[in-house]
Amino acid sequence: MQFKHQDPVLVAVSLLAVSAFVLAAFALARRRGVSPSDIRRALHVAVGAWTLLVTPYFDSLAWALVLPGLFLIVNASAWARPLFAAIQGTSDRAKGLWTFPAGVVLVYVLFWEPEGRAAIMAGLSALAFADPAAAIVGARFGQRKFRRFCHGRTLEGSLAFLLVAAVGAALAASGHGAGTLPYRAGVGCGLAGAVAEALTPSGWDNLTIPVAVAAAYHFLA
Repeated sequence: MQFKHQDPVLVAVSLLAVSAFVLAAFALARRRGVSPSDIRRALHVAVGAWTLLVTPYFDSLAWALVLPGLFLIVNASAWARPLFAAIQGTSDRAKGLWTFPAGVVLVYVLFWEPEGRAAIMAGLSALAFADPAAAIVGARFGQRKFRRFCHGRTLEGSLAFLLVAAVGAALAASGHGAGTLPYRAGVGCGLAGAVAEALTPSGWDNLTIPVAVAAAYHFLA
């Protein structure tokens, strides 16, 4: 298999970018008044946005998997836990440090296409932006908690997720969808992602969200 020259360059540049985001997170952790949850969310958004940005430019799935695979191994290893102690918080939140790259790997493997990759883009946009939006809105404005199986999630947080995920999927359809109706993709992916986010235990939703949204897009395309 012959790889295009831009793929290793993308991996190298992405490694530098993500490393810079992690170093910035550690710098914020040393400041007073900045909570670990805010730092994790900022890091989540930064890494997710970068992943979303570079995904369409990879020619090879193998090269695209290099960086999330590397961070999956590193973040899941026991020796990395003290390194991330300042920002990891509870065990559920610490789980998110390795389920995030695992979610990227999973959605790449399941939905990779030679061109376009709109389903992956929809899933990654939900992971990068809708998930943190739901957490922020739910924590600050959530008043109506779901009962039983929704792990403390709130109606307000789920609505925020639905809206942000719908916008992301609609934009993916507009820019990469090859004729897929943006409103159809937005509504379907927003609903699928909101349900997955509400029903999945904290930390594990980094796996279910991108897969559920990408699967919904794939079905609706």
